[in-house]
Amino acid sequence: MHGEGGAYASSAGRNGGPVLTRRRLYATACLALILLGLPHGGAASSGPTDLTVHHPLTPARGDASALTDVTAHRDRRAGQPAATRPLGWQSMTYSGVAAAPAAGHTRARVPGYRLAYPPQWTARLWPDTLAGYGQLHLYAPTGPTLDLTLLPLRPHGPTLAALVAHDRAFLAGATRSWVTLPLGPALRLSGRATPLSTGMASQILYIARPGLVYRLFFSHPAASPVPPALLVQVASTLRALVPTGAASHVPPGPPAPPSETCCHCPVWGTGWGTVLTQLDGIPVYWNAGNVDNGCVGTYGIPYQCVELVQRYFALRWGYPAIWRGVGGAADMRWTHPPDIAFIPNGGAPGPRAGDALLFYGGGVGHVALVSRVDQTGGQITVVEGNWSPTGEATLPLYGDNVIGIRDNAYGSYTIAGWLHSPRNVSAAR
Repeated sequence: MHGEGGAYASSAGRNGGPVLTRRRLYATACLALILLGLPHGGAASSGPTDLTVHHPLTPARGDASALTDVTAHRDRRAGQPAATRPLGWQSMTYSGVAAAPAAGHTRARVPGYRLAYPPQWTARLWPDTLAGYGQLHLYAPTGPTLDLTLLPLRPHGPTLAALVAHDRAFLAGATRSWVTLPLGPALRLSGRATPLSTGMASQILYIARPGLVYRLFFSHPAASPVPPALLVQVASTLRALVPTGAASHVPPGPPAPPSETCCHCPVWGTGWGTVLTQLDGIPVYWNAGNVDNGCVGTYGIPYQCVELVQRYFALRWGYPAIWRGVGGAADMRWTHPPDIAFIPNGGAPGPRAGDALLFYGGGVGHVALVSRVDQTGGQITVVEGNWSPTGEATLPLYGDNVIGIRDNAYGSYTIAGWLHSPRNVSAAR
């Protein structure tokens, strides 16, 4: 899935040398415009860049998966951009949001979009009217996942060049290429996810639009039979929609299998319950990959991310041991004690030590505790017990208090924002 894909490579024999040369010049110009024409704030990683020009997606004759849905004709009658949908694929619509302004900036509307994805895949949409974007998570029953995130380009936030440099550091043997899509040229990174022991490979597509980047992150087992062109096929169905005020629509997923409990079963990994680090004297325990042992302790299921945050807030500031209504980490965005404030990514005041950092991604999101904030060095450090084997991780921190995306071998996690208690008097740095 991460090779160049013969169906999309330019053919000098069919198009002639001069045509291929012009396309290469066009791709080079696009690179200059995208990476140099946006606001400064980061630079792409150095080194040789391989640019391969691709034809627009043109299905082979008789390929049923490329037959379009009648929704394209309805879209034209309604004045919307035509959105083709491969026959049998599911389709979803995101209505867009009015993005809350960062300090000193005006409110901006994030456009809606329509996207199609293969049958049997399941969608999870996190529309966030405060953080200014909506993240769509698609996952297949056989392991591949795809994340689409809308990233508003703020004056002092990450540029496309900074996003590419950050993502490239996550991929081993990363290569660049260009893909021509209906929304415009897309820069593609391909490589193996680090650490290599996960056996996962990834592709990342970036489509730059005025004031916005569509970022598609695709992950799959490196040895899987998933077609290499699947990411391009999905991205080719992406259409930006004019503002309509219509509600977002995500097809319902299949019913989840009944959950299993194994409260007294053996732990799933060596080292479960080991103290990895601490924050303000409160230990961070390692869960050793134990996704859910079914036991609910005083502060939640040990030792998951929600349990750590609830335990820290309870022991440090006297909050309830269990926050009612929290079924997963992302729920803490909406469900938390009443005096705790949620501050969207890029908002003010910025994160400080002791705040809880909330992520969108996967099926339930993630949450970690902020331990250090370094505005000068441009990074934020968190502690957690169920992701990093050291109990610590760092993320890029840009101007306007924007925290960068966190790549994972199995998907992409964006920062929703952070939870701040008025009892936390740590200095904002």
